[in-house]
Amino acid sequence: MKHFITSPFSGLSRFEQIEYSLFLFLTVAIAIDWHLGLWGFMALTINTIVKTIATHQVGNPCFHRPQRIGLILMMVLYAIYAISTLYSANPGEAWSTTMVTMLPLLLLPAIFLASNLHYLTPHRRHLMVYLLAATLTIRFFFMAIRAAIRAAQGIPLADLIDFHFDPLHHNYLALYLISAVAFLYPIVVRNWHRSQWHTLRWIAVADMVVFSLYMVIMGSRSGLLIEAALCLVCILHLAFVRHQWRATLLLAAALFIFVGITYLAAPRLYWRIVYSAQQMAAGNKGDSRQTLWACGLEVLNGHEVLGLGCDGYWQQLHQSYVNHNFAEGFLHEEYNTHNQYLETTLATGLVGLITLLAIVLLPAVLAFRHPRNLSMLLFTIVYAGSLFFEVSLARQMGLLFICWWYGLWLLPAKSEVYQPSAGH
Repeated sequence: MKHFITSPFSGLSRFEQIEYSLFLFLTVAIAIDWHLGLWGFMALTINTIVKTIATHQVGNPCFHRPQRIGLILMMVLYAIYAISTLYSANPGEAWSTTMVTMLPLLLLPAIFLASNLHYLTPHRRHLMVYLLAATLTIRFFFMAIRAAIRAAQGIPLADLIDFHFDPLHHNYLALYLISAVAFLYPIVVRNWHRSQWHTLRWIAVADMVVFSLYMVIMGSRSGLLIEAALCLVCILHLAFVRHQWRATLLLAAALFIFVGITYLAAPRLYWRIVYSAQQMAAGNKGDSRQTLWACGLEVLNGHEVLGLGCDGYWQQLHQSYVNHNFAEGFLHEEYNTHNQYLETTLATGLVGLITLLAIVLLPAVLAFRHPRNLSMLLFTIVYAGSLFFEVSLARQMGLLFICWWYGLWLLPAKSEVYQPSAGH
């Protein structure tokens, strides 16, 4: 492992060195600012074209057929969106905004399928995980120092936490943070008893604690719910797969402590979650997302098969918000339903929804077929939850991240399962 951290480019050809450099840059850039990530994505696309022409090699032998299907389905979903513009009420707007925004859904899978990534061993992928974790950790402390400086200037605490702590959208930041936890957990568990990991394991654990604290400060309800689900899966994994009962009890205790800290340090966030659950259990529309989903389903009624076309339902959706007396501050055009599954169905109907569900569930099926690929299963939980609470494919900051790590974690299925000696 130390060799890969100090010399990650050793043994790579010139094109592979450039490509892997862009991989590392894109990993960091997406977590900093989506504009940087977009530049990295464009550079990677150009490099793949040049590499393919220069080497006369097309195709990635690292994938088996099921992994290829997952990437091809992403491209198919883009094509379904493109076809839906034919019956959309706003085809011009659909192509100029949504279809352009969703280009990574078409091109990133194509890059993974076209470029030979045999050199992208588990260790090199893990280095990318460490870079992601380091970037998010530095971002947290930068924002904490920024908040401390503003507090010293007399700005009230209420204006320094929640949405004010970090300018990045809290739900997308939560996606990055929980994904980093999901990526770090399998690495830490597999290497816990290795002597060379004595320091790194505690750094990784500290990072996971920092990321959880980050979400509490940011006030992301959906992020905390997804992380709670992730922790429960990890507890089950430690108890029934690895039979590490002491670690199971420690993680369970940490989860309870974390819930207690959330209650004490962020009572408003805690009660927002409790109140939303109580209202939904009572059948009341107390949570704004429940109202958004009800409006979306109302608009979808009668258009279930093909949907209303890409960007072809905004006017009806806006009118539904008005009819349901939705909060005045949100009554603006193109305020989405905050649910990717519903949004995809509105645009493309059941055909698009089934394709999206296949994309989401395929990695989980592969992870159960190949139990060593725990990272794939945990990331599936994270982005499936993110898609449930946010229209993550409608913005570059969500789309780039999900497509990027989706392709990366499909790769280990061959190298980690069928060639275990090359892994950990």
